Amino acid sequence: MKPADAWRTLRGVIRGVRRGETFPPAGRVPALDAPGGTRRTERRDAPAPGERGTREMFRVEHAVHDVPLRGLANPLTVLQVSDVHLRDGAAWAERTARWVREAAEAHPPDLLVLTGDVITRGWDEAQVRAWMGALPRAPLGTFAVMGNWEHWGGAPPARWAPLCAEHGVTLLRDAHVPLRDGALTLIGTEDLLAGPADLDAAVVGVRPDAPALLLSHSPAAFPALRERLGHLPGTLTLAGHTHGGQVRLPGVGPLFLPRGSGAYPWGWYGEAPHYLFVHRGMGWSVAPVRWRAPPEVVTLRVVPA
Repeated sequence: MKPADAWRTLRGVIRGVRRGETFPPAGRVPALDAPGGTRRTERRDAPAPGERGTREMFRVEHAVHDVPLRGLANPLTVLQVSDVHLRDGAAWAERTARWVREAAEAHPPDLLVLTGDVITRGWDEAQVRAWMGALPRAPLGTFAVMGNWEHWGGAPPARWAPLCAEHGVTLLRDAHVPLRDGALTLIGTEDLLAGPADLDAAVVGVRPDAPALLLSHSPAAFPALRERLGHLPGTLTLAGHTHGGQVRLPGVGPLFLPRGSGAYPWGWYGEAPHYLFVHRGMGWSVAPVRWRAPPEVVTLRVVPA
């Protein structure tokens, strides 16, 4: 590693530690499988033990989760993409877009959702346009929420929403939309960490007799959302942000989790009829390393309970 790159990495680590918690106790809790079961693809060309770390960043895992949701009338297939962290250069954008397309070919989605941090510092609009233009299409549409890096990386809503709209991506900011003639509600929150989140505004007027799918970049919003929507037949909250810790030590868990993670490092939480799933994300932050926390693309097959 060149001295300049080493210095940037060290500076990123220092900043990251200031923004989060090291050796968080919540990270020692094993991630659970989905209520209806989970299947994960074997990562082809998975790194040998000596090749973990920087090599593991490129070994994507496609997880398929089955989730029974109370009040749901018809099955729904959701493709979740999170924490891509587009930055300089086209190679990463091309690689991650291919990962999403391959997952969509294996399990065609009814709905595609982007749960924040599509970008990070160093992104450019041409790169984002190429990435969004390469995404697969879903019959019920593509929806996104703000992540902390959209705010911190120079993509405030006034800039980000039109850029998303160019490619048919609807940005939800403390708002909700009905799907399937109102039989399901889709809710999207502003980022809890960096944005002016107003969870009350997000849920006001939500149909009380229909289940809801919630998009919230920071999983720490889950308890408040569950409290506000506990009267619904069922809810499924999809989040990202944590990267699964990005570096996980055996028996110890993640070295670091960012603020906004709460007690939810990665995987499934909650109990019927209100569930939370925390996506490990695709990209990296602080340092270009993943260890025992590979990037993932996630398909959720939500079925009537």
